[in-house]
Amino acid sequence: LSKTQVFPQTFGDYCLFGLLGRGGMGAVYEAKHNKTGRRVALKKLEHQLDSLDMRQRFLREGRLAASVRHPNSLYIFGSEETEGTPVITMEIAGGGTLKDKLKKQGPLPVEEAIDAILDVIAGLEAAFTGGVLHRDIKPSNCFVTPDGSVKIGDYGLSVSTPGSEDSYVTATGMIMGTPAYAAPEQLRGDELDIRADIYSVGATLYTLLTGEAPIEGKNAVQIVANAVNQKPKPVTDLRKEVPPILSQIVSRCLAKDPDERYPDYKTLRESLLPFSSREPEPASLKMRMAAGWIDFLTAFLVPYLALMFSVSVVEFHFQPFIERTLFSARYYFAFLSFGFLYFSLTEGIWGAGLGKWLFGLRVVRSNGTAPGLSRSFLRIFVPIFSCEVFRMSFLLATLSISNINQISVSDNVLLIGASNVCPFIAVLLTLSAVPKNGYATVWDLLSGTRVVLMPKAVIRPSMDKVSKTEKQHEHADFMGPFQIIREMVPGQWIAASDPVLRRPVWLRCRSSNISEERRHLARPGRLRWLQEVMKDQNTWDAFEAAQGVPFSSITDNNKTVPWGTLRHWLHDLSSELWAATRDKTLPNKLSLDHIRITPQGAILLDEPDPEVQAGATTYTVEDLAGQERFLSAIASCVEPTSIPLHARPILQNLEQGKFEKLSFLTGTLRGLLDKPAEVSKGMRGMSIFMLPLYVGILIFVGMFSEEAVANGGFRSAIQISLGILGTGAIIQFLALPLRWIWSHDVFGLVVIDARGKRASMTKRFVRWMIVWFPLFIPVGLLWTLLPQQEAWTTIISTILLVTWMSAAIYAVIHPNRGLHDRLAGTWVVRR
Repeated sequence: LSKTQVFPQTFGDYCLFGLLGRGGMGAVYEAKHNKTGRRVALKKLEHQLDSLDMRQRFLREGRLAASVRHPNSLYIFGSEETEGTPVITMEIAGGGTLKDKLKKQGPLPVEEAIDAILDVIAGLEAAFTGGVLHRDIKPSNCFVTPDGSVKIGDYGLSVSTPGSEDSYVTATGMIMGTPAYAAPEQLRGDELDIRADIYSVGATLYTLLTGEAPIEGKNAVQIVANAVNQKPKPVTDLRKEVPPILSQIVSRCLAKDPDERYPDYKTLRESLLPFSSREPEPASLKMRMAAGWIDFLTAFLVPYLALMFSVSVVEFHFQPFIERTLFSARYYFAFLSFGFLYFSLTEGIWGAGLGKWLFGLRVVRSNGTAPGLSRSFLRIFVPIFSCEVFRMSFLLATLSISNINQISVSDNVLLIGASNVCPFIAVLLTLSAVPKNGYATVWDLLSGTRVVLMPKAVIRPSMDKVSKTEKQHEHADFMGPFQIIREMVPGQWIAASDPVLRRPVWLRCRSSNISEERRHLARPGRLRWLQEVMKDQNTWDAFEAAQGVPFSSITDNNKTVPWGTLRHWLHDLSSELWAATRDKTLPNKLSLDHIRITPQGAILLDEPDPEVQAGATTYTVEDLAGQERFLSAIASCVEPTSIPLHARPILQNLEQGKFEKLSFLTGTLRGLLDKPAEVSKGMRGMSIFMLPLYVGILIFVGMFSEEAVANGGFRSAIQISLGILGTGAIIQFLALPLRWIWSHDVFGLVVIDARGKRASMTKRFVRWMIVWFPLFIPVGLLWTLLPQQEAWTTIISTILLVTWMSAAIYAVIHPNRGLHDRLAGTWVVRR
C-alpha cells in the first residue's frame, strides 16, 4: 500500500476506499472485491508485526470469528494472503462503532444502551456456544449497522474454550486485553471463563450509560492497578436518571470476584430486558388473580399460622368485637402489618412478590421502574381497606357477644360469612380493568402503577441431531481455494472445506446465473454466497455449508414436532419469505426439502437439500396464497396435542389462507414466541395442590388445640383431607357441563383430546371418574367412620391418601399428561 494512503487504491484483487480504523494487529479498510463486487471490511496485518507468531495469531482470529454464525457477529468471508500480506475479509457494518456513537452524541439513552448491549450479548452467547471466548469486548469492538443493530467483531484476543478444536496459540499466562474493560482475573493472567466476558459487557454498558470507562487512570499501569483494587463508582453517581436497579445490575457485572457476577448470558439478559425498548405486555386479570393467590398466601398465611398457634382462634377473631378497643385488636393489626410489609417490600423494591415472580409478572411505574415503598403500600392498602372497612363495620353492628365463652353458632356463621363475602368488594374495584387501559384496576390507577409481563428472552430448544463435521483428507483434490471432501450429488453438489478458516463449504454446479441481490444477501435465514469457482469449464458457486439436518429427516415416517419447537421454525421461515419477497431473492417453487434445521433455527435453501433423496411436494410461492400453503404444510407437522389453545385459531387461519399480507402472518407468529407454549411442572403442581392445601391448612388450624391433638390430631387431619377431596370431587362434577375447572382456569390450563380440540363432555366425565371414583365412595364411608376412632379406618384412609398423592405427583412430573389423562385419552395444555 502507498505510504501516502491516497484512496481509492488497488491492493491485490481489492479496491480500498478508506481507513476504517486500527486494531492491535492491523488496520481495517473499507474495500471492494473486484471479482465478486462485494463490499467488505479488509483487515491487514501491519508490516512491522509480520512474523510467524503474529501470522498464526492473525490466522487464528479469522478462524475463530468464522466459526461464529449469528446476526450479531460480523461475518468472515475469507482469510488469504494478498501481495505477501495476510488479510481477513469480513462483513462491513456501515455505521461505525459504539465508540464512534458515543463521541457523536455522548451517553446513550437508557433504552438505546440496553438494546445495544442485548445485541452484544446475543452475539457473545452464540460465540460461547460455539466454543469461543472473546476476551476483548469494548465499545470500539461493537459495530453498528445502518438499521441500528450491533454486531461484535475483532476476535484478535479470543480463545477457544476447553473441548473445541482450535488451540490457544499465545503463551500461557500472557496478559492481554484493554485494561479499562478487562476483568481483574484477566489482568492477573488467571484462567478465564464466561464471567470474564460478562465483566467486559458490564464495563461496556457502564460506558454507554455514563460516557466514561468504569476504571480510569493516568497510564496503563495505574489503570490495571485500579481495575484490580478499586470498585467503579455506581452508575447512578454519574447519571441520576438511570434506574437504581439497572445500576445494581451493572455493578454486579463488574464485581471483582467472578462468583459474584452473573453466571451466564441468559440470566443477565433477563435482568436487562425490562429496561429495553421492548414494550411490556399488560398482564391479564386471570394471570393476576392466580399470582395474587400465591402472594396473598405468602403474605398472610404465615402470620395467620403463627398467631393461631400462639393465641386461640377465639382470641384472634372475636376478642376485638368483645372488648372493642384498639389494644384488643393488636393481633389483628399485627396480622395485617405483616402482609402490608411483604407487599410493600417485594413489589416496591423488586417489582414482584413470590406469586408474580412465578407467573413472570412485574409491577412497574409508567417509566418502567419499580414502584417504590409508598406506591406499593398504596397498592395493597386500597383493596384490603375496601374489604376490611365493610367487614369490620358489619360485624361490629351485628355481633352482640359480651363474653368469650358465650359465642353462638350464629356468631360463627356471621364471622365466616362476612370473611368470605367482603373480599368480593375488592373484585368490584377490578371492573375498571379493560384492555384499553392495560387492565388497570382502581389501585393501579391510584398508585400510578401497572402490572406487566416481564419480558423474557426467546429461548430456542436445543437440537437432538446435529450434523457432524466431516474430516478432510490429506491428499484430497482442490477446487479453487477449497479442499474437496466428497460428492454429495454427483455432478451437482460437493462437500468441501476452507482449509484456512477450517469452515465447511458446499459447492453447487451452476445451472443459472445468480442475481446480484442473491450474491449480497446477508440474512440468517439463507446461506451466504461466498464466491464462484471454475473447474473443467463448469462454474461452481461456493456457499457456506449449513450445519444441522434436513427438515424432512425430522418429520419422516409421519413424525411430529412439539409446538414449542415448531413455532420458532415457522417464524424463521415466514420472516425469510417476507424478506425474500421484497428483495426478489425467493425461489419460484419450494418444498419441505428446501428447509434445513440448524442450531440457530430454520433456514431456506435455494435448491432441495442435497442430503435428501426422495422429492417432496412442491409449492409455487410467487404469491401470498402459495406462501401460505407452503407454511401450512410445515405447520401440519406439529404434534396436535402440544398446541396451546391460543395458537390453534392462528394455525387454522393459516391453513385456510385468511391472512391479507405476509407481514401480518409474520408479526402474528412473532407474537406467539412470547406466549407460553408448555405446561411447566411448577404450574401443574400449583394447579393441583394450591387450593386444597390452602383450605386444609385453614380448617386444620381453626380446629387446632392441645386437647384435639391429644385426642386424635392425626385422625382429624386425615378426616379433613378426605373431606376436602370429597368436596373437590363434587365441585368438579357439577362444573363438568360448564367445561370449567377452577384450578385449570386460574392457571391458564385446558384439557384437550387427541385431535388437539377441547375435550368433550364424555371425555371430561371419564377423566373425572378415573380421578375421583376410586376414592369417592371410600372417602364418603371413611369420613363417616373415622369419628369412631377405629384404627383400621385410619390405616386404609392413609393408604388412599398416599395413592391419590402419588398419582397427583406423577401428574406434576408429567405435566402435559398425567396418569388419569393417559387412561382418559386427554392432554393438558396452556390456554
